[in-house]
Amino acid sequence: MKSINNLVRARVVSRDRHLYTLEDPETRTTVTQVSVTGSFEYTVSGPHDFPVVGDWVMVDSLSPGGRIHQVLPRKTVLSRKAAGEETVQQVIAANITVLLLVFGLDGGRNFLVRLLERALAVAWNSGARPIVVLNKIDCANPEEREDSLWAARNAAPGADVLGVSALTSEGIAELKSLFQPGDTLGLLGKSGVGKSALVNALGQYQVRTGEQRKADLQGRHTTTSSRLYHLEHDISIIDSPGLRELQIWSDAQDVGSVFEEIREVAQDCRFSDCSHQGEPGCAVQEALNQGYLDWQRYQAYLELMKEQAYLERRQNHRAILEEKQRWKTISKTMKHHRKPGW
Repeated sequence: MKSINNLVRARVVSRDRHLYTLEDPETRTTVTQVSVTGSFEYTVSGPHDFPVVGDWVMVDSLSPGGRIHQVLPRKTVLSRKAAGEETVQQVIAANITVLLLVFGLDGGRNFLVRLLERALAVAWNSGARPIVVLNKIDCANPEEREDSLWAARNAAPGADVLGVSALTSEGIAELKSLFQPGDTLGLLGKSGVGKSALVNALGQYQVRTGEQRKADLQGRHTTTSSRLYHLEHDISIIDSPGLRELQIWSDAQDVGSVFEEIREVAQDCRFSDCSHQGEPGCAVQEALNQGYLDWQRYQAYLELMKEQAYLERRQNHRAILEEKQRWKTISKTMKHHRKPGW
């Protein structure tokens, strides 16, 4: 265990409000009821700075009542825009190397191409390598399997796409072959697509799984908070609650990565800042007219780019307000500590 200034390094394996369960990376023993220090709370700029599952932290004691002093720099960050009107980053997990985008082929709305495109934008922004997992292929007939796999591969350029069944273990060995020793896997998907069942299939766990509403095949939340588990070959996996909505937290480059065919064509546009919505010399519009690009993919691209641009404007405005508030707080603190007679 590494020690710096009497602090020891540990990893966050679960979180319950403002209390954390940490793990010793050498012995894998865990300790609960750990919180952050008061100075940590005072210096953070927002909720996204607090520890999340997957984080590496420096703590004064690996015992109940220990205090987290520092979150070590994150290599990757899985984030989305928090629900609601306010533009706030919600960090789902940290230090993930592979992100499994999980969908279900059991009907209903458990596999939507538009949701896959949105999830890919979030995945590319995180820094993790996305793998699209179409679970429950045992519930689909051969034609449905092939159609779904084709649609997913068309929507996910640059990502592996696999059909698996957590129930029958079909495709699980092939999925495991895509992991490397030391990987930390993340799971992103709606409730009811079989994320917890996938954890059970990949490891020797009995994570509680849930049922779906018969009327619309929508899942109920069985995983209520994120949790890190260990698989073989020093591989970890973070099981997270299912999504009811997914608002992107990404930039234009990440959205462009999802629509690689559009980005490639756009290189031939007359203007470098072409919005591809009617400017003269737009190569994207020309490709659409000639049938080289899919119209629905183009519409999805415009929608995500518009959402990303709005998010960026709101982020910039919020950053200005936060910086003003930070200097206001510093000024008040300096006045409070100023010596008499100054």
